[in-house]
Amino acid sequence: MNDLRTLHDAFAELERRADAAARGTAPVVRPWRAMRLVPVAASVVAVAGLVAGAVWLAPGDSGTHVAGPPSASSTTTTRSPVPHSPDDLIARFRVVLGDTATFEVTRKDILANTPAPSDNRPEPPPEPGSVVSLSPLSPEVADDTTHAAVSGTLTSAGVTGSFVLMIRPGDSASGMWCGFPRIDCDVSTLPDGSRLATGTAQRAPGAASYLASLQRTDGTVVVIQISNQGDPSGAEINSPGGEVYAPRPPLTLDQLKAIVTSDKW
Repeated sequence: MNDLRTLHDAFAELERRADAAARGTAPVVRPWRAMRLVPVAASVVAVAGLVAGAVWLAPGDSGTHVAGPPSASSTTTTRSPVPHSPDDLIARFRVVLGDTATFEVTRKDILANTPAPSDNRPEPPPEPGSVVSLSPLSPEVADDTTHAAVSGTLTSAGVTGSFVLMIRPGDSASGMWCGFPRIDCDVSTLPDGSRLATGTAQRAPGAASYLASLQRTDGTVVVIQISNQGDPSGAEINSPGGEVYAPRPPLTLDQLKAIVTSDKW
């Protein structure tokens, strides 16, 4: 193979010399290797250009990824100021109390929302045995036309007593924040315009009951009563609810004020 290439190169050189002699010019030496390198170099350049073009055209990853369409935002439902079911009221009460006290509910009531009495006297919180529930065993009855009341025992700092709690709708134009049975109320107006009633009662020697009732500016009324007796409103000794549990109620009047005015309801 090398001999044939050498012979071929020799004939090619003789032809170039003959042509040069015929034209009267000096022969131009063009080694075959140089001639062969030209197309190779051109190919290298062309391939490099193609590679560069491919790199330029390829979409690069800049590290910044475009997020997909945002997911549908969750709909925030405004909670009703009035718990319609006892379980809702109980859950809110636990949040409001925090670690101040523990309680056990022994009675749940679902009550119908009724217009304000003509004499503007408030609907008293239910006492044990005095209120007939609409359906104490059917919580599904609760809806926008009802409100809840719960009662039971409450313990704080080792002292146990009874309580009754209710949140109900009202009329902000009415005077439905005082006048509860067997309790004399002191009424004050808070800076936000709501009205707070507090009171104490002593139905028997050694017995005590406390009340706090808040009427918000929208008319909603929050009522809590506690006692060191079986009846949160107080009762005669040896009468239903007259049993004395402790020397004093489990919470102070100031603590009741903090409960009804809490913003966690």
